[in-house]
Amino acid sequence: MKTYWTILLLMLCQWSFSQFDSVIISPDLLSQSKETKIARYDISRQSQYIIYLPMNYSKFLFTEADKQLFYSLRDTMIERIDLVYTVFKRSASFDQVQLNKERYEMLQQYFPAAFNNNIIDWNLMAQDGTMEYEKAQEYFHGFVIYLRPKRVSTKTGQIISTALDRRVDAPDTRPLETNEEVAKIKTLLEKSAATKIVYDTSYTTSRKKIWTGMYLAKSFDKRKKGIKFKTKGADRDKEYRIRETKKMLIKEREVPDLEAAAVPEKVIQNMTEDSVVYTVLKKTMDRWEDYVIVQDVTGSMHPYLTQTLLYLRGHIQQNETEKFVFFNDGDSKPDGPLGYSGGCYYMSSDKATDIEEMAFEAMRKGRGGKDPENDIEAILYGIKKFPNCKGVVLIADNFSRVRDFRLIPRLMKLGKPVRVITCGIAEGDVINLDYIYLARYTRGSIHTINEDISDLASKKNGDAFKIGSQYFKIENNAIRLIKTTKTMEKDRW
Repeated sequence: MKTYWTILLLMLCQWSFSQFDSVIISPDLLSQSKETKIARYDISRQSQYIIYLPMNYSKFLFTEADKQLFYSLRDTMIERIDLVYTVFKRSASFDQVQLNKERYEMLQQYFPAAFNNNIIDWNLMAQDGTMEYEKAQEYFHGFVIYLRPKRVSTKTGQIISTALDRRVDAPDTRPLETNEEVAKIKTLLEKSAATKIVYDTSYTTSRKKIWTGMYLAKSFDKRKKGIKFKTKGADRDKEYRIRETKKMLIKEREVPDLEAAAVPEKVIQNMTEDSVVYTVLKKTMDRWEDYVIVQDVTGSMHPYLTQTLLYLRGHIQQNETEKFVFFNDGDSKPDGPLGYSGGCYYMSSDKATDIEEMAFEAMRKGRGGKDPENDIEAILYGIKKFPNCKGVVLIADNFSRVRDFRLIPRLMKLGKPVRVITCGIAEGDVINLDYIYLARYTRGSIHTINEDISDLASKKNGDAFKIGSQYFKIENNAIRLIKTTKTMEKDRW
């Protein structure tokens, strides 16, 4: 087994440099996907999160302007890409699947980054509202790209995480500032912060020698017979007895009042429907003793930091320090050199307030940057600060790529498993392939609300497996997407 992992590490050193250029999903696979029938695709909605790329009926061409657009999107979170066409065809020999494949191949040529990403929702949208050629030409044909919103909140404080939510275009919906996010977290924490005074009772025992007024005989035999004297004689010792006194001590302390405080699950529901962090920590942290928690606190992650801190307040114990690292991908200079971006902050304490303040400091010092994050650097930083930790719990944004993945050989050498809690996905949905690789090569695991996937390291070449709604296969130690099973979301269709 040791030889296997040594060979794998050597291969990974070469593979990791080309990871982001590899094809995860192919035009051939996309073109043969099941299409969704609609009467007519609605392009009336204008949004900063939607890009329409029209093509002429039965043709497939992009412009130089499109090429520049694709280049600007290379580090942007793409939520969904629809290929829209009509089912009407003028010739019985017309091959729609082949045309779709050619369109995907053209898109791949101009926008290769979209094809090495398994978290994009690809859809074939077949319009069947007309069977007349002239009217079919009037229908929209082409690609529609949906960009995932980041740090966007409604007026009432609800986080919007999808461009399919039309509230994202409302005039009173806006990105949150970092200070606002910190204030929201503090407000939610206070809702669960009701406390009460409890009294701990303990007893102490004191021992005191009391003279009985008698004297003991000098002779051992006489002492054994119980002979005592009322008068002091030569070499007679005083007789003593031990008197024990018990004293009751009462100490008061402040503890969470679970009956008076808002239930954490209800507090979380006021902010997000995705309670994955609180759910997983509550279920598994007793198995992860002496792990360091490494948490992404960049934009859009504040609902998940809230869940971590809510869990911590209810479960931290006095004299048992918890180990944390919070990272923001580079402070005021984000997206820095791999391994040296900075923006990592650590704290070890048995007081929840100490850990909270360090998390808030890491948030405040972050200045945004591109969507991919420096997860590996943060993990290495955490292990350096806590070298005796048994492993790492990474709380990660499922929709952010790991931009410093080529550092993973360093991490593998340390032999610390990484348990990844993926934030921002629906139940049974798509897990970012970067985190599947991370768990596999560190012999760690992936955790969602419903799944605990811990056998990734045992997968060998030729093995197929399912995670969330996707099927993968190991080919030459690379993970390839081979099938996706999903249900169309209830949106405007």
